[in-house]
Amino acid sequence: MAQKRALVVDDSKAARVALKRMLERYDLEVEFAESGEQAIDFLRSQVVDVIFMDHSMPGMDGFEAVSAIKADPRTALIPVMMYTAKEGEVYVGQARALGAVGVLPKDVQPGLLFEMLLKLGLVKDRRAALRRRSAETEEKAAAEREEETERALERQAMGASIQALISRTLQDQHLELRTDILASNRDFARRVAEEIWGRQKAEAELARQATPPERQTGWGVVATLLVLAVVPMALLFLLFSAAAEQRDAALADNAQLRSTVAQQAETLDTLQFEQERGVGPGQGELEGRYQALIAGMEWAANEDNRFGFAELPFDDARVEQLAELLARLAGVGFDGAVRLEAHLGEFCMTVDEAGGYRLADPAIPVGECDLIGNPLAENSGQGNGQSEAFTQFLANAPMLSRTGIDLTVLIHGSRDSERRYTFPPDVSTAGEWNRIAALNNRVELSLLPRR
Repeated sequence: MAQKRALVVDDSKAARVALKRMLERYDLEVEFAESGEQAIDFLRSQVVDVIFMDHSMPGMDGFEAVSAIKADPRTALIPVMMYTAKEGEVYVGQARALGAVGVLPKDVQPGLLFEMLLKLGLVKDRRAALRRRSAETEEKAAAEREEETERALERQAMGASIQALISRTLQDQHLELRTDILASNRDFARRVAEEIWGRQKAEAELARQATPPERQTGWGVVATLLVLAVVPMALLFLLFSAAAEQRDAALADNAQLRSTVAQQAETLDTLQFEQERGVGPGQGELEGRYQALIAGMEWAANEDNRFGFAELPFDDARVEQLAELLARLAGVGFDGAVRLEAHLGEFCMTVDEAGGYRLADPAIPVGECDLIGNPLAENSGQGNGQSEAFTQFLANAPMLSRTGIDLTVLIHGSRDSERRYTFPPDVSTAGEWNRIAALNNRVELSLLPRR
């Protein structure tokens, strides 16, 4: 049987590549067109068996392209499937009225895609597709096992290096601490002894001068000398005793640190052993840490996810954030989907003299707003909410074409955007209303691992 051909018409490179990967699993040859006009030009000289048509594209949109295809006798019989993020019975009815055979969502599941291809007669053997997927799964599992073995060896080497480094550091710290304590105590004892000796000499000299010569005896001089000798020795003994106690405490801390290092090394060896066997709680703990890391990255990305009134949700600043996130995900071996969804806040707006939208005066009542909505939804010229730099990034980012990361970018309309914060019934002014709308004006990120 000759290989079937499909034409994917979408201005998003990421969406084209994602659909191509799924279609190639069923032995379909896939061609691309980035706009409705390009699709019409392609069909003048090429023949395909099915067309997947996006709706929102610059220039000729999906509905206009479908109408042109169905109006041409050479292409009228080619089945056209709308492949879009738009939903609803009204949209499906419009698409079928223009000649489309149905509507598939951008995040279509492989099973639903297969059923559609089966109905169109483009695939016949479900078992062959299952065998291909089984072979692909086995190859992927083997590659993952090999990568996991390499990571385990790296962790083992890193653990040994860390343990040796900690041991050397503890030894150096112990020697340095002991030397510092002894030197400090010697210096302190010397200074105290010198000060006491000086004071006692001064007191003895004053006593000698105050005592008449005829009452001085040899025993008084001897007693004074004994006192001057015994007191410094007693002080030195006390100081060295304190130094010995500090040294013993430092040795105890050092021993505790060594015990902690030994326990960590034992835990690392246990995890490594379980990892090499591929079973046991070690595997579960590693998987748990991986899931916690992914969840933490998703939470951090959603902490600063709002965009301002009339600003593009996917602007140049979002490019930098997305590039850093994808690089980090690739670094930890993430395999799955990254979903960016822009939800639009419903603002209280007024219309200016030029017909544009601006935020209403904060003091006016909500009932006097010209429109409750969002300028991105009302202004069709804003397209898909992406700046030129963001669109170029989606088309050329190497981590999207060289890794297992699939990226979906979606902007919801005012009606299907999810509210994170609801409007209380007692909101009366435009300022209060717009503060809540600004909180709902955001980009939500979801990380969906395949495993």
